[in-house]
Amino acid sequence: MKYRCTPLLGWVVLAMGVALIGCQHVPPVAPGLDGQPLTLNEHTLYVDGQLKRDWPKQHIFHSLHTAIAAAPVGTEQRPTTIYLAPNVYWMHGTETDRGLYIHQDWIRLVGLSDDPRDVVLGDNRGHTIGAHSTSGSSPAETLFVTGTGFSAENLTIGNYCNVDLVYPRDPSKNRTKRSDTITQAYVIGASSEEKTLDKFVFRNVRFISMLDTLALGAVERAYFDGVYVQGTDDYIGGGDVHVFEHSVLHSYTSKPLYTAGRHGTAFIDSRWEVSFSDPQDLWLSKNASTLFLMNVDFVDRTGQLGDVHWSPYPKASVNSYQYGVTVKGEPYRILPTNNGRVLNAEQKPAYSAAHLLAGDDGWNPTGKPLDPNRAHEPLDIRLSGPTEVRSGEEAIEWNAAVFPEQATGALSWSTDNEVLAVSELDHQRVQLTGEYDGESPIQVSVSVRADNGLENHRDVTVYPRLLPAPDFDQKPKVHITSEGEARVEYALNLDWEGGERPDRSQIRWYRLNDPDDDSPVPVAVGRSEQPLSRYPLTRSDVGHYLMAMVAPQHNRSQAGAVRKVITERAVRSADLAPGVLSSVNLSASTLQSFPVARQSRPMNEGWIRDTFYPDDQRVGWTARPVDGWRYGVGVNGADGRVGLMPAAQGARLLYTRDDFNGEMSVEVALDTEKTAGQGFGSPNGQYLEVYIRYDTRTQSGYALRIERTARYGFATDFTLYRYENGTGTPISESVSSTAFNPGSHIHLAVHDDRLVARVTSDTLQSSDQKAAGLPAEVKLEASLGSSVASGGFGLQHTGTVGPGGRFVLHQLTAHYRDDGSL
Repeated sequence: MKYRCTPLLGWVVLAMGVALIGCQHVPPVAPGLDGQPLTLNEHTLYVDGQLKRDWPKQHIFHSLHTAIAAAPVGTEQRPTTIYLAPNVYWMHGTETDRGLYIHQDWIRLVGLSDDPRDVVLGDNRGHTIGAHSTSGSSPAETLFVTGTGFSAENLTIGNYCNVDLVYPRDPSKNRTKRSDTITQAYVIGASSEEKTLDKFVFRNVRFISMLDTLALGAVERAYFDGVYVQGTDDYIGGGDVHVFEHSVLHSYTSKPLYTAGRHGTAFIDSRWEVSFSDPQDLWLSKNASTLFLMNVDFVDRTGQLGDVHWSPYPKASVNSYQYGVTVKGEPYRILPTNNGRVLNAEQKPAYSAAHLLAGDDGWNPTGKPLDPNRAHEPLDIRLSGPTEVRSGEEAIEWNAAVFPEQATGALSWSTDNEVLAVSELDHQRVQLTGEYDGESPIQVSVSVRADNGLENHRDVTVYPRLLPAPDFDQKPKVHITSEGEARVEYALNLDWEGGERPDRSQIRWYRLNDPDDDSPVPVAVGRSEQPLSRYPLTRSDVGHYLMAMVAPQHNRSQAGAVRKVITERAVRSADLAPGVLSSVNLSASTLQSFPVARQSRPMNEGWIRDTFYPDDQRVGWTARPVDGWRYGVGVNGADGRVGLMPAAQGARLLYTRDDFNGEMSVEVALDTEKTAGQGFGSPNGQYLEVYIRYDTRTQSGYALRIERTARYGFATDFTLYRYENGTGTPISESVSSTAFNPGSHIHLAVHDDRLVARVTSDTLQSSDQKAAGLPAEVKLEASLGSSVASGGFGLQHTGTVGPGGRFVLHQLTAHYRDDGSL
């Protein structure tokens, strides 16, 4: 072996134990992949993990960290290249920070092997499992890039938090995964507040992790050539345009992309492997966004793949494109078909990687020429603008965003009904005006078409002209019935030449201490088209007057002036329906009219609806002073289910009942939007607590806590708590279970000085949950100890509230043993 000799002052002791004067043994440099010697200089560096030290003057380093520290900023014409000899290079991230940052522009990492498994850049930290943060998602990335123009070739970037490191070149360097609990374990992330990140290139690179593998949403354009990337959910997420060509994607669960980015993500001449544990469909992008699939073969590795969809919640304004797609070797059209365009052989060449990535600067990392005849051809048209317009009022404006932005050619607009007029404002903008005088709104389709045949369409709801609010023929009157309800009666003048218009009056109900009370408490809000003319009496109403506020309206009018009417007397216990006095019941029907406006003041026999930050939180979020709840429709596991949903982190829904010391029970029915049993967005203090015998004024009482922890990625932990002045203490063991899932039923009871909890779910367990031996049902019991003289109950949700991480509440009921307190 030959060594170079470099003059030094003094002695150098070599690893072999030989002492030399005035000479330093500089290690040899491995040849390049072409077999030729590497020429090292300021912009060409060499890293070999077997070395014991650096030779910076010779541009030779023993670690990637020291090489990056010495690397100068490159340029697009002359990037700074760092060659890496085969080895496993650990990035050594900490609990609170990433292992390696690359801040310089135009850095290129190249592994010196054709086999990307030979050069591994690794770490093994995931969100709350080896990496923690008090402000949100943990800094778990193996690499984090803040410079533009980054590229990597012939290597593996892995986060081995949830995946074993297998190193065939030297099995002694294998490493077992940190945890079986799948968590966000990013392989590479990129972001910069100071510059635009663009033109990332990856060739012959393997990205190894499970959840959230690639976090490159801040990168405008990225080209992946011959790469392998795997993961469960959200393991790909685009910036402006990302293109995967000649690549292999491997999905273990059903939603691989969080979003395809601003203009879309393309997969060209690639294979998509699917390894599901249980039968399910594949939904390519969790959020509706544009995908380009050209010659993509979906391979079912486990025989569990059903259909392939563009998105679970497609949008009419977002198109995707396919050509030559096969599933299990057979031609296939991705669902839903009206959100995907099948290209023909003449159109397909325009959707090349070079064309998709060209932008306005002609960037072409593919090595293939861009067809000049198609350089300015539109590849996608995305429509944006309001989807409702009322005749006789201000027109709405639509925009057709063409991709690529430098595409030329005229756009033509049309509608399928003349009640919607189109006026062009410029090349891409139109004005839509309603000219309709019917009784009910109608849907009109608006289409836009480019010269090359590319088109898109979207529906607009056209409403008829508004008419004046109807007059009262009979003024409102309110009375308490013998059927356990209050009822408001009135008559409107709804006649017209076509018959009688439907009553759409808006009615709200309030509770008053007396007829002159100037601080009424809202108790019911009409949300459906049918007027809320009946209000079922509750135990909270006893001793109070009720007020109805009626705003007259029909299907073609705005709401008119409000009329207030108040009951002639206060509600009595005898007015309540049988059983109502011994319970407080929010059912599916009462939740439909349940008020959600923020109310933080404890009132005996009244509701608290607010947000609150508990002292035990590990992440520094803020309980914003907003409405904590909303009535709406869920997604995913709660798809199509309607009910009360947390609208802000820390949402509380608490009922106050003072001076109660008897036995009681609480029943909760809900659907989680998460479907794998994990319930919440992250295992960092996100939980749902169900309270019983709870004093809302002192925050003392008992609770069942359902929390996502790092123990499992497909289960939650259930624990009984005692609260004293806001401080919670566990009073039972914690049990991991899959019971917090769509169709959850929670029973919590105080009986014979014991606190008992039972939780079940209608959702069947997955193969992984069964293999882990997780129970599908929870049964917990604990002694109360000293009692809390309160009959309060309710919920608090500390989880994040983005779509997919919430729940839909269908029932919250408390039953009291009749103690004659009323």
